[in-house]
Amino acid sequence: MVNVGFVLYRKGKEPGTLDATWCHPYFGDGVFGTGKATGGPAEAFEGRYQIRYFDHNGNELAGFELDIRKHGEYFELAWIDNGEVMDRGIGMEVAEGLAAGWRRVDDKPPQPFETIDPGLQP
Repeated sequence: MVNVGFVLYRKGKEPGTLDATWCHPYFGDGVFGTGKATGGPAEAFEGRYQIRYFDHNGNELAGFELDIRKHGEYFELAWIDNGEVMDRGIGMEVAEGLAAGWRRVDDKPPQPFETIDPGLQP
């Protein structure tokens, strides 16, 4: 399974906050949960946040600094831990909020289709 996650950020009730809903094929088992970002700009998605992520039972899983930068019509995202970029993503604004995919920086690149499963080739 490809190690790629998906997140949808919505503007929170308080200015400068984002509410997240995310999913990831963690260890081959679908894992999903929520998140709460604080400390960002009052209006736009672009900015720097502190974010905490929780599993579907509300248990805290991780915390990062989240950097969101707009580039024309898309956004680049970075999840930072102790000054080191751990994950990178790309996203776009949709009606529901900011939708983005991400993957771990130190992951190996995905395998070509022919080495994964011949039955999955387009």
